Amino acid sequence: MIKLKDIKNQKINEIKLAEILFYTFPLSFIIGNFLLSLHLLLFIVTSLFLIKKEQLTIRFNNSYWILIFFFLYFFLSTTIQFQSPGLLNETIQGWPFENQPIFKSLILFRFIILIIIIDILFLNKILNLQKLFLFSLVCTSFVSFDVILQYITGFDLFGLKSHGSHNTGPFGDEMIAGGYLQKFSFFSFFYIFKNFKNKNFGTPLSIFIIVLHLTATLLAGNRMSMILFLFGCTLIIIFIKNLRLVVSLSLLIFLSIFFLLTKNDTRLKSDYNRFAAEVNIFNLFEFNKDINKKKDITVTKKSKEGEKMQWSEGIWKKNWDGIIILTHSGYNRIFRTSIAVWKEQPLFGFGLKSFRIKCWEVGPKNAHLQPKSKISIFSCSNHPHNHYLELLSESGIIGTALMVVFFLILLKNSLYYLKKYNQKINSEIILLIPIIVVVFIEIWPIRSTGSFFTTWNATFFWLNAGILLAAKKYKTF
Repeated sequence: MIKLKDIKNQKINEIKLAEILFYTFPLSFIIGNFLLSLHLLLFIVTSLFLIKKEQLTIRFNNSYWILIFFFLYFFLSTTIQFQSPGLLNETIQGWPFENQPIFKSLILFRFIILIIIIDILFLNKILNLQKLFLFSLVCTSFVSFDVILQYITGFDLFGLKSHGSHNTGPFGDEMIAGGYLQKFSFFSFFYIFKNFKNKNFGTPLSIFIIVLHLTATLLAGNRMSMILFLFGCTLIIIFIKNLRLVVSLSLLIFLSIFFLLTKNDTRLKSDYNRFAAEVNIFNLFEFNKDINKKKDITVTKKSKEGEKMQWSEGIWKKNWDGIIILTHSGYNRIFRTSIAVWKEQPLFGFGLKSFRIKCWEVGPKNAHLQPKSKISIFSCSNHPHNHYLELLSESGIIGTALMVVFFLILLKNSLYYLKKYNQKINSEIILLIPIIVVVFIEIWPIRSTGSFFTTWNATFFWLNAGILLAAKKYKTF
């Protein structure tokens, strides 16, 4: 009798361990990349052991073939590029083994294993989203309070100092508090929406939580995260009828706070005025309007600064001001550089981590395109700061096409879930809505991003992609 009880307790403990590791992912994102990598490894190993021991039901989604082809192709492409004689091979000679691009591209396969595991655990009803969302609520609320405290007092709960216009809270020197809140806050909102349906209490609580997280994201100083956060809220207003009032009221209150803060904080006001000038879409419309007037005309003339401008086939080929959006931002040069790198190897790309090496060649090779001024139109960075430009420069058209097909599958599934929810076929799908929102934001092409392949960004994306794929045939989440 004792032995049977021990066996039962052991089984429960193994399941509990897998659950705890899954639900506590939001905490590991706060602590740092090393712990997150270790956390991911422990979750995969524990889950594989549980699946084998308990002989859990397994389902293989056809979408996985696309990912298998992509990561296999990317590994082979990276291996060929970095083993061939040349700049790439010479540069990595002194790199530690764990930083070698070939090794890094090989361990990307862990993300395929991750989404398959998530599928199996949801299929066997071992995991549920409510507990993940509850833990996210605790973590994002803590980060929000910590960031706001740091803005007000100059120090957070751990005694960490503010970084001027950036309040990083528990992230210390890493200026990613806004990115963290933008990624996980939607989970927090929907836990409140799902579990506090009493209008006298649930509605005010929901509004408070949304405004709290939006305000903290603003004060964190990550402007793109702020814009994407508002974009996600707008998506909810558009697609989810019964949440329109709550989210709209929250945005109105937040906008009041935003204008109050920017009016009294000159640094915050300056940051957003500069950002608004950089992304002024009306400048681009005016630019295109001028192009259409001169379409099919080729003429060379002197500008006020004495630089040459050439109009040809409707395309303005002036060197520096050719990209109106983000003219004064470093992203302008990085984006331009990534396109130049991609053009050198358009079909296959140069492999993982190749951009940080190849970007140094772009300037000298394109010296004839440089303006007479000392300002360079090219720039280097660890990655292109845009998922699609990173995919193009490092995996080429082939790899990018595979990933775009996978993104379209995720979008197709998302539209299916939204349709079912709005038709009131399955109210439990409300728990999938924040997953849909964050995945849509992650694959939105017109934005600056971190690297698609780093542990922090990749783990978040593949966790959500795995949940979205796993949910397709299940009635509860």
